Amino acid sequence: MSRRSSFGYSSYGSRSYRSGGYGKRGRNNRKKVFLIVTLIILLLAAAGFACYYFLVLNRHDNASGGKEESSTADRSDVSEKASEVSAVSLVSIPSGTDEGATTESTPEQSTENPDLTGYRDGNVFMYDQKGYEMFYGTDESAAAYAAVVSDFKKAVGKDVKVYNLVAPNHSAFGLPEKYLAGMNNEKANIETIYRSYTEDVIPVNVYEAEEKHKSEYTYFKTDHNWTGLGAYYAYLEFCKSAQLSGVSLTSLSKGNITGFKGSLFAATKTEENPKGNKELAGNPDTVIYYNMPGIESCILLENGKSEEQEVSLIASFAEGSNAYSAFIWGNNPYMKVKTDKKTGRKLCIIKDSYGCAFAPFTTANFDEVYIVDPAFYNDNVIQDIKKGKFTDVLIINSIMNANTQFRVEDLRSIMK
Repeated sequence: MSRRSSFGYSSYGSRSYRSGGYGKRGRNNRKKVFLIVTLIILLLAAAGFACYYFLVLNRHDNASGGKEESSTADRSDVSEKASEVSAVSLVSIPSGTDEGATTESTPEQSTENPDLTGYRDGNVFMYDQKGYEMFYGTDESAAAYAAVVSDFKKAVGKDVKVYNLVAPNHSAFGLPEKYLAGMNNEKANIETIYRSYTEDVIPVNVYEAEEKHKSEYTYFKTDHNWTGLGAYYAYLEFCKSAQLSGVSLTSLSKGNITGFKGSLFAATKTEENPKGNKELAGNPDTVIYYNMPGIESCILLENGKSEEQEVSLIASFAEGSNAYSAFIWGNNPYMKVKTDKKTGRKLCIIKDSYGCAFAPFTTANFDEVYIVDPAFYNDNVIQDIKKGKFTDVLIINSIMNANTQFRVEDLRSIMK
């Protein structure tokens, strides 16, 4: 979005000053003419009358010329201001191609001031009726995360390929530079992580892919996660790193859940404002999920339960504030998925909530997919990987989680 405004572009003031000089010039001329005429009358009445007549006509012509010049200056000024207003009117905020999203009204947009103003609502940054997380990760927190990823690779051994994917959040692609300048740089932080761990960890860099598709519905407006579409573009980058062929999105059937108001909206609810942010309340999301073929079984250990249960890969019945849980039933200790693929490869995903929308796509490429959330998992995943003879491990976390001590401790806890 352009940050240009109409202020500072007009030269109307300087032109007014120049046109104001014409009046002074007229008064000086009249005084001079009066003295000359008086002198001529004293010397020669007839000649003085003739000279007086000539000078009056000449002064009239000069005055007419001055008015014409002033008029020309005024027309030029009006023309410049008209062009200026026209240029400002043409500045618009590009609308994304939100797949499955409804048309939004944006009353903040105007021809007088097309720039929108961002503001904080608690810990949520608000801009253009969308909520954003503010990123303040450091090189030190990036290095700590990279270290635990390196230790994970060392623990599983040289025969298991370990990939690491750090997902940028919506702020990197949805906020103007003037607001990003007050936060830390996500791209630089991710690059620090990728160059800080051992060389045998394979990075999956999705930043450029998400940036390329930033005009699409790749992140939610009311929730901190990416959408199924945003996860799909990241999945394609993983396929490149893992030397796989990505499934075509157009080959998949899909469903949607409307009226989703997620975690960022919930974060704006306080005792003083129990209804939450009005803009987010009036701008709900749509959760679009994709149905993956070839699923033979899907075993889930749900939070708070001691017994596994067989479920569908997608919890299509999810609704309301829990609609994001349609993806693999949300954050739980683990899910085990068996497919009809005969690739000879098995994938273990160690993930946070960003992995929920990502994981289903991988069932198109592996015989088994074992999905673990270290925040809820209580066993030793290293032993599970070795016992199950998994060939590949993907560690996927959002940049927000990757830069916290909590996530570092979570990852270390499942290695013991």
